[in-house]
Amino acid sequence: MLSEIITAAFISPLMIIIGLVLGFVLLKVQGE
Repeated sequence: MLSEIITAAFISPLMIIIGLVLGFVLLKVQGE
């Protein structure tokens, strides 16, 4: 139970960071 909370707390910001990086890369590719 506790491990699920820790996993969720770790994955959530990770997914947000990945989303921001992907968005930034897509913007750079479209800008060129």
